[in-house]
Amino acid sequence: MNRIPALHAELAPLAYAEALLALAEERGVPRQRLLEQAGVRPQLLHNPTGRLALADFHQLAHAALLLCEEPALGLLLGLRLNASAHGILGYALLSSADLGRAVQFALKYYRVLGLTFELELVEEEGWLELRASESLPLGGLARFAAEGLFGSLFSIAQFLLGERPQGVRVGFAYPEPGHAERYREAFGAPALFEQPWHWFRLPRHYLARPMALANPATMQMCEQQCEALLISLDLQDGPLNRVRRLLLTRPGDFPDLESAARALHTSGRSLRRQLAAAGTSYQQLLDEVRKRLALQYLETTHLPLFEIAQLLGFSDPSNFRRAFRKWTGRVPSDYRAQPVTPEENAR
Repeated sequence: MNRIPALHAELAPLAYAEALLALAEERGVPRQRLLEQAGVRPQLLHNPTGRLALADFHQLAHAALLLCEEPALGLLLGLRLNASAHGILGYALLSSADLGRAVQFALKYYRVLGLTFELELVEEEGWLELRASESLPLGGLARFAAEGLFGSLFSIAQFLLGERPQGVRVGFAYPEPGHAERYREAFGAPALFEQPWHWFRLPRHYLARPMALANPATMQMCEQQCEALLISLDLQDGPLNRVRRLLLTRPGDFPDLESAARALHTSGRSLRRQLAAAGTSYQQLLDEVRKRLALQYLETTHLPLFEIAQLLGFSDPSNFRRAFRKWTGRVPSDYRAQPVTPEENAR
């Protein structure tokens, strides 16, 4: 069975839960009813650390989607999560000298938010593209989480710039939902769907825009706190999960063991030894990630098999078919026609 990071070990800002509860109340769902439906104790929302287990937040989200009957709930939540909702990381963004430095800081420290995505920044002439891939299996919350992430990115950009950003483009890995027109209303342009990953594009000319609240001293203090949080997360996290996260951010361009070790600030020998002590190897983890991505692409997109093979780092589609049969006992075309259950996938 594939081992995945426990949702109970990941923490999210309480502000996310409070914003979701307020959003539900606006739609006629009382706070207490939502908490009871989710099985979340009210006392958890008074944690002095300002954090909530991601598992509890996901229970709230599941319950809110059920009770509110609002398909765009994730998008609406994200749009109201501006910089201040993201705790110390948000204050750092507000204190940055310009939007470009804010983006780089966010990419370095976003893990302190307990996000269920791995983020990668791709710079091209004229625009920046932020790519997001699931780092935890989200199931029925996949669309809710992606909408929330990009809605929040748009809200933060608007807040930092002091105006609604123009020229933003978005793409999502899942099929087009029935409320796709809401994306046009939110982002100012129609979204694309069935993409290899979620992506958010922002014109590059915004990066030099200075921040009205820029403060080097505050920025330094925030960075120290974010660094301490990141170190504490790494101490709680094992090498398996760090390698998985790294691989999930590089679909189609997976690093070899030595390159992965350098990215994780260790040596190839040390990483090999740590993985062996955990009962696995780099190749086994790579196969695990490839299988996981293959299942996701086959289940949620209509990409042709040769494109999926390329996204998984296979130069020849026949090699992908052989690997997929080894992983699942089936060929990709048969799987796409009749996917198996989550329980069967976990075997």
